[in-house]
Amino acid sequence: MLRFLIILLLCALFAACSSDNSATVKEWFDNQGIATSYGKDSIEIEISLKNSKLGRDTSTSTSMVSSFAVLGNANNVEQILYFGLRTVGKLDSVWNLKPDSVFYANFYEGNIPDEHKNIQARFYWSKETETVHDTTWLKFQKPFTDSADISIDSFSVLLPTKFRELKADTLRLFVGIKLLTNNAILRIAAPAISDISGLLRVAQKTHVESCGDLCLHGGVRESLDVVFEVGKNKIKANKTVVFAQLVLPKSSDTTGSELGRAVPVLVFNEEYRIDTDFVEKNGHSNLVFWEGDTLKLQVTKKLRNYVPNTFSLTLRLGNPTINPKSLSFSNIRPAYSSYNFNTAFEGAKLRLWYAETDNH
Repeated sequence: MLRFLIILLLCALFAACSSDNSATVKEWFDNQGIATSYGKDSIEIEISLKNSKLGRDTSTSTSMVSSFAVLGNANNVEQILYFGLRTVGKLDSVWNLKPDSVFYANFYEGNIPDEHKNIQARFYWSKETETVHDTTWLKFQKPFTDSADISIDSFSVLLPTKFRELKADTLRLFVGIKLLTNNAILRIAAPAISDISGLLRVAQKTHVESCGDLCLHGGVRESLDVVFEVGKNKIKANKTVVFAQLVLPKSSDTTGSELGRAVPVLVFNEEYRIDTDFVEKNGHSNLVFWEGDTLKLQVTKKLRNYVPNTFSLTLRLGNPTINPKSLSFSNIRPAYSSYNFNTAFEGAKLRLWYAETDNH
């Protein structure tokens, strides 16, 4: 029976669409209650935050370095590098690390900024009795036995005298470096044995210090899950949402942007419609650390599966823009940014466009 009804419906639709009389087509759609136009005007609904949760496996994570490494701290995100060495004979006096050429070519036209010179750092080390598997080594269970303050000048690490004087037939060493200079980050190409004699492996440890329950960090795969409350019957259940925006007040202040570049706010599982003409004149509507007083995020899919009185979404910070008005985003390297949504969520609004029919 159901199959028969579907066939009848399709036949009627074909007959209507095949007619030369456009009025007949419109009449048929109206009779079926199907939208024949989309409203140009939107409605705006005030909403309030019900609850939120930062999504992160842990505040500290460690991984082996493969293609590039990061050393430093900015916006409550700290990166520390760890090295495993096995060497015979004298140790190097200087480690000449290589800049991450991909990053510096994109953001500094291949130049090394002045703030990357004479950076203060702390160098840690201890001897090891054996070479263990990577998985065991990454746990970093044994504390360092010695440390010394050093400086890093344009990626050249001058090693402390006490470290260079270590002697043994075969030296197995566990070494760590952290920057003492605040708001400085060095992007380094994955170190090789040509950079550091006897190098076995390199790991990067990332520590994120929370700046609040509604503060989202970029560059560390962090997400923010939020649930909003909507007034009862504010969203029309019998209407189809064609387009929906979450509108949040924002500041164009670049505080929290490590590179001083605009950073997109992305909504998980949403597609972004970008009007190129609008962008050329106004920039993106989903950027923070960028001009404009509002942040407009597309949430259309969320509203098409609307559960009365609440809706939830997941936010994250994307990679920085090279030139916002030319739609040029860098998907090559992240920026270590932080953005606090606390004030924004206090003024949150939902903007909706519905499908319209003449008999609504």
